[in-house]
Amino acid sequence: MAIYGQKLGIVGVGFVGSKILSNVLAANLFSEIVLIDEKKGKAAGEALDERHAMGLGSTQHVKVYAGEYSDLADADVIVVAATHIYEDEIPAERQDLLLDNIPVLDDVMSGISQHTREAILVFISNPVDTLAHLAVTEYHYPKERVLSTGTMLDSARLRYAVAEHYGIDPKSVTGYMLGEHGMSSFAACSHLNVQGIPFDQLSDYFEGISPLDVDQLTEEVVQSAYDVFMDKAGVTDAAIARVAVELLTTIVLDQGTILPVGTFCGQGIYELDQAVTFSLPAQIGRQGVVRTFQIPLNEWEKEKLVQSVAVIDQSIRFGREKLQDYRKQ
Repeated sequence: MAIYGQKLGIVGVGFVGSKILSNVLAANLFSEIVLIDEKKGKAAGEALDERHAMGLGSTQHVKVYAGEYSDLADADVIVVAATHIYEDEIPAERQDLLLDNIPVLDDVMSGISQHTREAILVFISNPVDTLAHLAVTEYHYPKERVLSTGTMLDSARLRYAVAEHYGIDPKSVTGYMLGEHGMSSFAACSHLNVQGIPFDQLSDYFEGISPLDVDQLTEEVVQSAYDVFMDKAGVTDAAIARVAVELLTTIVLDQGTILPVGTFCGQGIYELDQAVTFSLPAQIGRQGVVRTFQIPLNEWEKEKLVQSVAVIDQSIRFGREKLQDYRKQ
């Protein structure tokens, strides 16, 4: 049975948003879901399509409908999956999406912030860390209520890659990709283990299997996203939809799960000079970010974090400049 009284908003119901909708309905997390999209007919069609399935005995009766930003006033959680619509080739690099997604961000955040600052915002639109950061700094949304899915998917890909190499179940692997959701993310292998076996000791237990190199592993994980992107002609929607449901579950059920999500990190964390949004392990609950964990990093990881934060900071500065230009038009 769906959780009574919990309301979800999904802004943007393209490939990713519609996949999230289907997965969320299967998880029975919300009793009311409102869909908002620039293409109003698309939102209405997705809602109607899902309502038709409620005639089946295996499907819960959930209120799903196309709405307006005013319908988000009492939403508990809002997923932001809206993005610029490309008629031709979609840029593969997430940062290349920023210029085109600035008008989308302004439309979405202006619409949301007029009606609520209480809902938890979960950003999925790319570049996800930059957009989540600008939502806090440029629209004054409470930072503890703004998350990006960050490196949750990157981390799942990391665990999958390690598991494939050693021929084990990915759920047996614990580990994170940290930093940016993008090219500069990195594997924090000093914290990676297989059921308590540290990363640098795995070859002692898996005889006959070559040890993994952290640089090559990081490159493989980052590249795997682009393999999906190219093979699916510019779409990566299935895994990120499941990421969204996992994150929504810990929010709605107030589970306090520790996840590698993008959160607003102020100056001083890891002795960084700038405030940026990037992925660290964070405890997530009903009120959003409960706490973040500044886990110890080795020298290689510290260097990679500085590089990743610099990429995000440059993107934030560029995005802020373009947003200011857009508002002057």
